[in-house]
Amino acid sequence: MQKALTSAWPEPRKKLPPRPTRLDPYKPLIDEMLRADLDAPRKQRHTVKRIFERLLDEHGADEISYQMVRG
Repeated sequence: MQKALTSAWPEPRKKLPPRPTRLDPYKPLIDEMLRADLDAPRKQRHTVKRIFERLLDEHGADEISYQMVRG
């Protein structure tokens, strides 16, 4: 309380470490897909829907949702 009375500006908030998500184990795979798309023609690049489908089909990522990949 004393600090609040002596200073007109509040102290900066502490930065919290990022929380782990269920998508974390699949992020390297998504990065790999997107890196491969850099050389592909525009019409052949992965969409979010296609990335999500590949994660489900090829890697059994049943615990993630489309919204998680989209975000």
